[in-house]
Amino acid sequence: MASPKKKLQGLVAATITPMTEHGEINFSVIGRYVDYLVEEQGVKNVFVNGTTGEGLSLSISERCRVAEEWVTQGRNKLDQIVIHVGALSLKESQELAQHAAEIGADGIAVIAPFFLKPWNKDVLISFLKEVAAAAPALPFYYYHIPALTGVKIRAEELLDGIQDKIPSFQGLKFSDTDLLDFGQCVDQNRQRQFAFLFGVDEKIFASDQQLLSALVMGATGAVGSTYNYLGKKTKQMLEAFERKDFSSALNHQFCIQRFINFVVKLGFGVSQTKAIMTLVSGIPMGPPRLPLQKASREFTDNAEAKLKSLDFLSCTDLKDGNTDACS
Repeated sequence: MASPKKKLQGLVAATITPMTEHGEINFSVIGRYVDYLVEEQGVKNVFVNGTTGEGLSLSISERCRVAEEWVTQGRNKLDQIVIHVGALSLKESQELAQHAAEIGADGIAVIAPFFLKPWNKDVLISFLKEVAAAAPALPFYYYHIPALTGVKIRAEELLDGIQDKIPSFQGLKFSDTDLLDFGQCVDQNRQRQFAFLFGVDEKIFASDQQLLSALVMGATGAVGSTYNYLGKKTKQMLEAFERKDFSSALNHQFCIQRFINFVVKLGFGVSQTKAIMTLVSGIPMGPPRLPLQKASREFTDNAEAKLKSLDFLSCTDLKDGNTDACS
């Protein structure tokens, strides 16, 4: 892994937590998962135990074991491994942060507590400060996702003076549709070299649908579930943008949006992401943990057909002949 002081940038896969049919974590496939991301999708940064990874549905011991496995399997293969350590309990967040530092993660991220909520910026920063202090040498990222937390404190407001309170603060995972707020975060912090990681999703799980707009506004990277299986396609868009071929970049964005728009209409979330990843990679991701329900066979069949129609997937892309992504 890279130096822990390196800023997170580029594409970041929000990792799925593989499970058995009985709801236990399937640690045995994480090594294959790492190799697939690197070799097949060209994605070398991961965000572990976040929304896509069902982090808040796992026990603290499970979250620690998942983090350990990603760090172990990703050593000398992945560039950046950031662990989400947010929890409703401050003590649990601190425990997870300290554990991430001990195992050699490259950074930590924290979601706002969302049951007993912070009611203003100062209270939220006080919570984040205490978590960051448990792992002071690790880069610290705030995971802004108000649609799920119900914490409506604007990111622009939160960033004002945050590094004075949290010296290890390095950036923001921005999972909101408010591009005015995102733009002001970038505009008002140009001199601070923060990482602005775009993660706004339709139904929270398809961040590359608006990525090009965010790049124009100054995003330095993106975190999303679709990069697990559309990483290569999204990188083509990034490369076109970087060489200022905006027409090609827009065409790539529209092509990706056609798939996202299709699956969102079918109903798209963690369960469906697991089914698609199983289909495309051949790595069994299993069902989600309750209260989420397994994706239907109808969904997977429709998603497979759409991927093929967009030339995202051919018959030879189905690893090991896998067609049993769900039941």
